[in-house]
Amino acid sequence: MRRLATREEGFSLVEVLIAMLVMSIGIAALVAGFSSGILSVNRAGAASTAGSLADQQMERYRQASFTSLPIGLQTATTPPTTDGRTYWMQVNGAWTCAVATYSPGPPPSCSGTPASRPVKLVTIAVREGSATGKLLFTESATFDSATG
Repeated sequence: MRRLATREEGFSLVEVLIAMLVMSIGIAALVAGFSSGILSVNRAGAASTAGSLADQQMERYRQASFTSLPIGLQTATTPPTTDGRTYWMQVNGAWTCAVATYSPGPPPSCSGTPASRPVKLVTIAVREGSATGKLLFTESATFDSATG
């Protein structure tokens, strides 16, 4: 007598639980990737806005006369933005020499070989929110009295 094998249809409870576990791990990885991406986009947006603020200020200095450029650490400002964040921006201007050693004077001078003129180094730092916030962007430029 021949026995007929019974065919089982469908999945057992254990198979369904394992499949759900594998799917939940995959979905958790996707969610983690999206949240990481959102954080990166937000950080990049803040850094981009900070860079734009520093560029705007530096362009004002480039259009100004050499004598009006700041010397020393300036009072920090919180420039207005449209992204809803608060940025803290501070400008520091200092005399320096492009090649030689700087002597404060008066008048400021450079000594050494080759001789050079003193230049003003203007540095702009933009931070997140306050003086102790995360540094988002810095920009520096030198200005020579001979060029304006």
